[in-house]
Amino acid sequence: MSPNKFKKLTNFNLIRQVLMKTSNQEPKPYKAGEIIYSHNDPAEFIFLIHSGKVRIESKHGLELGILETGEIFGEVGHIIESPRTVTAIAVTNSLIRIIDEKTVKEKMNMADPVLAAIVRGLSLRIGDANTLAEKHWLELNVYKSLKKKQICYWKINNNKIKANY
Repeated sequence: MSPNKFKKLTNFNLIRQVLMKTSNQEPKPYKAGEIIYSHNDPAEFIFLIHSGKVRIESKHGLELGILETGEIFGEVGHIIESPRTVTAIAVTNSLIRIIDEKTVKEKMNMADPVLAAIVRGLSLRIGDANTLAEKHWLELNVYKSLKKKQICYWKINNNKIKANY
């Protein structure tokens, strides 16, 4: 097991223990391909992957990441108090623990104000980075589509003949 994977699982066990003390809700099952939330949905909850994998996609379908057991997602919209900026889809059959707003607010209020400000700043930057990545991805797709429709010109007797292919 890689050191990063071990660290992630160790953090997961700590987070799971804290959540079990504050929430009696069981993890919710999601089937592979099932949408957990969509772009522009209200950001009411944060999610912890108990088991499985989740794909995060931009508004236009750019894959921003694949998350695995022990990772938290859905925090950006919740922390910056805006609708969802991405879509989350179960890649495999997954068990997802839903962290309610009350629990998140309790934890954020108990946190050092400097750490809370750092979390908010990082959340804003993640949202900005996702938007920028999607913008570049869309521009790349435009250029790719133009390449497929190249226009060639032949010069015959000083007349230009245009051929599309």
